[in-house]
Amino acid sequence: MSDNDALRLAVRHSCWANLELIAFCAALPAEQLAWTTPGSYGTIQQTLQHVVGAEQGYLFALTGEMPPRGLFTPDTLATLDELTEREHSVLKRCERLLAGAFDAARVTSRPNRPSATAGIVIAQLVHHGSDHRAQVGTILGAHGVQPPNLDVWAYGRSIGEVGEVAAAP
Repeated sequence: MSDNDALRLAVRHSCWANLELIAFCAALPAEQLAWTTPGSYGTIQQTLQHVVGAEQGYLFALTGEMPPRGLFTPDTLATLDELTEREHSVLKRCERLLAGAFDAARVTSRPNRPSATAGIVIAQLVHHGSDHRAQVGTILGAHGVQPPNLDVWAYGRSIGEVGEVAAAP
């Protein structure tokens, strides 16, 4: 496995986890999507939009390409169907970006942000999603709802790269 393969797995996990969480939240009533807790980004729906929107911005910094449907506007709350569609687009764009040689040392520029290497931007894409998914999990748990298991082991099981627990000898 190359470094690029490991990087692709990390990005795929992040996108998978976002899609799983959005699908889980799509089954919630609208009033639950408006839940929040102190210390979190905002409501569940706002947080999910923030994650997907940020990923679109990171990809713009990495590729110079605007997302197919443009960036979110601050005054509009996207539907979960739209977030799902945009996250699938993020995954496809990440796959294209990482399919060839990825120059982690290349310096990127982002509007109204400091320059950063491509490696830092892609690491931020993965970390940022994880951080905010945990916040959504905290919001759900604070309201008595068990969030889905989105860890890397669950992803590994879903793609057949993590097996069953071996019995002790």
